[in-house]
Amino acid sequence: MDSYMEPRLHELGFTDFKTSYLAFLANIEEKGITNNELAKRACVTKQMMSKTVSLLESEGYIYTEKSETDSRSNRIFMNDRGFQLLYAVRDCTQEAHSKLAGIVGQERLEETIDTLRTLADELEKEELDNKTNL
Repeated sequence: MDSYMEPRLHELGFTDFKTSYLAFLANIEEKGITNNELAKRACVTKQMMSKTVSLLESEGYIYTEKSETDSRSNRIFMNDRGFQLLYAVRDCTQEAHSKLAGIVGQERLEETIDTLRTLADELEKEELDNKTNL
């Protein structure tokens, strides 16, 4: 998917886009999110999240505002360009889905996707269980 998505999004004008951004952008809530919350959701360190937030802000996908409840932290919000990117990702995903269905058929593609979801869910549960048992 990455080899399809990234070049397609570059064609649509998101020339600075990297597929790794999605893990961050997809976790930003409408009411905003703190750096620490976003780092937890994206499973990265706070330091890495700070660097990524600076990068995404400089590239115009997000903006930050001082938190109303905690003056020491900022809230991160998606801006118009970030939303445009997510809409483009949705459209590119649908294009890729159609292309793949054309190769293996809709039914086989859906079975593959269902299998991958099951595997990802079970592995995530196992990982959470392992963290809980430490």
